[in-house]
Amino acid sequence: MLSAAALIVLTLATTSAGAPPHFQADGNGRATDGQVVKDGARPRVQRIAILPDRTTGRAWGIPYLLAAVEDLNIVRPDAVFTVGDMVQGYTRSTSLWNTEVDEYLGAVGKLSAAFYPTAGNHDVISGTRTAGDATFAEQYRQRFGPVWYSVELDLATVLVLFSDEGLGDSKMGFSDAQMTWLSGALQSASKRNQPIFLLMHRPMWRYPSVKWNDRVQPLLEKAGVDAVIAGHFHALQREADVGGVQYHIVGTCGGMIDQHPLAGQMQHLTFVDCTSEGALRVWHQPVGLVLPEDFVIRADQDRVYALRDPVPAVRTDGKLPDPSTLTAPTEAVARFVVKNPIDVPIHVTLDPPGVLRNANGPSVWWTAGRAGQGTPGTTGGANGWTSHTLADVDYASTMATNARSMLRVASGACEHDVPAKSEVTIEVPVTLMPQSGTILAPQLDMYATFVDSKGRTVPIYLPTRLPIDRTVQLGTDGASAVSLPVLAWNYSPYDTREENPTVQFTRSADGKKLIIDALVPDQLQAAAPSWSAPDAKRKNDPHADAIRVLIESPALAAPIDFLVEPFTTGCTAPDGVAMKCQTSAGTGWTAHIEVPLPASAGAMAAIQVGIADNDDTFHTQWRWLAPAAAAGRWRLAEPAVRSK
Repeated sequence: MLSAAALIVLTLATTSAGAPPHFQADGNGRATDGQVVKDGARPRVQRIAILPDRTTGRAWGIPYLLAAVEDLNIVRPDAVFTVGDMVQGYTRSTSLWNTEVDEYLGAVGKLSAAFYPTAGNHDVISGTRTAGDATFAEQYRQRFGPVWYSVELDLATVLVLFSDEGLGDSKMGFSDAQMTWLSGALQSASKRNQPIFLLMHRPMWRYPSVKWNDRVQPLLEKAGVDAVIAGHFHALQREADVGGVQYHIVGTCGGMIDQHPLAGQMQHLTFVDCTSEGALRVWHQPVGLVLPEDFVIRADQDRVYALRDPVPAVRTDGKLPDPSTLTAPTEAVARFVVKNPIDVPIHVTLDPPGVLRNANGPSVWWTAGRAGQGTPGTTGGANGWTSHTLADVDYASTMATNARSMLRVASGACEHDVPAKSEVTIEVPVTLMPQSGTILAPQLDMYATFVDSKGRTVPIYLPTRLPIDRTVQLGTDGASAVSLPVLAWNYSPYDTREENPTVQFTRSADGKKLIIDALVPDQLQAAAPSWSAPDAKRKNDPHADAIRVLIESPALAAPIDFLVEPFTTGCTAPDGVAMKCQTSAGTGWTAHIEVPLPASAGAMAAIQVGIADNDDTFHTQWRWLAPAAAAGRWRLAEPAVRSK
């Protein structure tokens, strides 16, 4: 039996375009879940647009969303839905969340069609990391609407599901209440004898805990559902039909991506056409180009994932000389271990097809469409487009042009074929250029390419920062100490857009302490809700800005490993360690740490320093002095003893 909430029917003579409709709400202004929205009459042939994920898009993502709105106002679909993740969210600040909502609604408010939202994890999960925290789910109901509901269009029924009922609980699932509503809504929809499709944010059929094949799929087949469409993965892909039901995952529209469009990552729109004959067709469109629904299929997307995660296919092996110690260009050999985990051969290169070099800035990717395989400036097919992802993600502290300039590599120096399911070691001759001052480690933009199921060469971008053999020289004071950068050694699209921290190391005058001075550019200092002695989980993933220090020496009874969170109330350093922190409004903070480490132990010691940046969000990003994160170390060198 359906609940009372599920029986609410909201009839709108004219749905307001470009904004959530005036849903039935309770006394607190919160939209009631499960209501049915009876949309106004539409043309006999209906085109429904879907906006993919906007989440984790930086400011550069908004122009894509605005361009999408412009495209939609030209195409003029009958309704526009989303698959959720409309805001960055994952914050503890309702003010910031509402600012992000204002930005998104300000963009879609220009739509000429009715707009229907779907709740994504970023829209409703709190940055407190407390599973079940409903703060932003309630805010969502006030600003957007219900989290599950159905829309009866003239020629179709759309059921919008809520895929984050746990609000941060790692176990995915649908509640009995939502399943009861879904069963009743499907029964009602099937009586209309028109196409039916489901929208949700997460592809819930991918999560074993949902028990999709037992709980949901039978309901879909019984009701004659045509398609299920989700987002979340930021990668377009078409899955195999199950029981006559199509399964689709869409990509992004302003959201963060870092790979080639042939890897499923692009800024795009999705359309669902419902015809008077009862047929349903899904298709996708970037600016100026229409893509078929199976532009990237799951088999190829799985190959992309395998080459990237959890370990990139190309990994460094060994170390290069420190460019700061060189006085002239120096020949060296960069060694890499390449592991091909997929079922087709890969090719490792620095010069993949489709990369257009730009002497004045980052390169762009050219993608050929269905009508041709040509590249700009040639006589081949012209149906394609350029992807500016490399320019979008390029940043001096994480994807650094000056880090690339430390190396000279001859054209064709890296061209290696790696058979399926095999591992090889390759060597690339390089010339290291001498550098001075606070320098980054050298970087190579590696690619692993494979030929996909449609015969296209797919380049997988694997930016690789090369480990260097660096010694941490202790100074006798701040003037004599060298500033060393603390880096994002492994590229992540989540790296914060701030300059790298630097650290200096000095020996105390009495020879008993190692002094660490850190300078951290950081626009927002973050504290955890409370302090407790850090366990392994907290050391690896603090919920605040933090510094972690690891020191090993044969002269120590046990390795030193501690974490401090300078802005967390009650934070204390380990016994014997002194810490002082100062902030500079809007620019960052400094930390002065004194660690008991006599010179006798320091002479044989190796050190690692990590600096974590949280920015009051769900995610914490690390940068490290040496490569290999918490496992990495660089040797310490005591100050030279001056002769009397």
